[in-house]
Amino acid sequence: MQAVPQFAPVPLQARWLVDRRHDLLSTVGGLGASLALMALHVLGGVSGPPLWWAWVLLLDGPHLFATVSRTYLDSRERKTRSHLLWGSLGWFAAGPTVFGLSVLVGQRWPFAVFVTLAALWAYWHVVRQHYGIMVLYQRKAGEKDAWDRRLDSLTLYEGLLAPFVAFALTHPGARRRLGLPAEPTWETAVAHACFALVLTVVGVLATRQVWRWRTGRGVNGPKLLMLGAALGLTSLVFWPSVSRRMDFLMFTVAVTAFHNVQYHGIVWFFHRNRYHAAGVDRAAFGWAPRVSQRFILYALCGLAFTVAYRTLGCGMGVHPGCGAFDTKVALGGSGLTLRDFMEGFIWGFALHHYFLDQYIWRVRRDAGLNQDLKLGTATT
Repeated sequence: MQAVPQFAPVPLQARWLVDRRHDLLSTVGGLGASLALMALHVLGGVSGPPLWWAWVLLLDGPHLFATVSRTYLDSRERKTRSHLLWGSLGWFAAGPTVFGLSVLVGQRWPFAVFVTLAALWAYWHVVRQHYGIMVLYQRKAGEKDAWDRRLDSLTLYEGLLAPFVAFALTHPGARRRLGLPAEPTWETAVAHACFALVLTVVGVLATRQVWRWRTGRGVNGPKLLMLGAALGLTSLVFWPSVSRRMDFLMFTVAVTAFHNVQYHGIVWFFHRNRYHAAGVDRAAFGWAPRVSQRFILYALCGLAFTVAYRTLGCGMGVHPGCGAFDTKVALGGSGLTLRDFMEGFIWGFALHHYFLDQYIWRVRRDAGLNQDLKLGTATT
């Protein structure tokens, strides 16, 4: 009988998305930003509103501008994605429309449901970005094992969603917003099960990495670093003994700051390759190359954009710590005021961003995006 040939496993080539320095600034730097804001609040006693404003002005608002800079300010994008870009502006009408419905029926609950769903989409948006960056690391390393990719996805989704469910079911502020009774009963057992599930799936992933290393298949270190940072931060933020010491306002700050820094890192790398590579005709892209000539200019444009749209909400008392005008006059029997109307409109900036991001980062379908992110040839 002829012997069956034995082939040594081909190890993957673990790679950084950009380079070691850039990726560590995005991952470790993003994690550090979230932890620093948490530490100032929990350990330093700094109240939520000033930290919220620092996060909004320096990270969150500018990350919305980052999307604008690579879409509406890019003349080629405006031409090729015209229906998407202009049609997506309809999200600014979502909040005012639901507000009008609540006033019309004389009930507050339609608008309350809108705000709750918007907040849930905000967290899902963060989860999906972490997933997208994980996939970029997989593609960079040439990972093709279907079992490993499924395990990565399971670990990420379980690790980010299970602690959030535990928090929503047990934290007093979250329960109040969801209309649940003040004190949890069976929900406590569910919360414990959620964290046990995270520990289990992380254990399985760790075991798989040991097996890969021992069999010569290689371990994707940059991907695991990003995954560990995201899961570790989420478990810490929503861990009961920590979450009880945080203002409800700070949960959005702590979870999203990491996401903001990561997003800036990806967009800045995209700008460098698309608009400022050697031989690129910058005039063909309109304003996008101009606002991304220097990082300081890009940052100042993001700050100006944030101040402009947040000033609208601040003047109507939507944001914490400010509010020059709010009539406090209930409209109809709904109990809503002009402040609520402005809150619904301000949510449009975030909802528009969440929606648009679902379409402009599809690396499997966009050969140009693959080139701009240095991922190689796109596949269908």
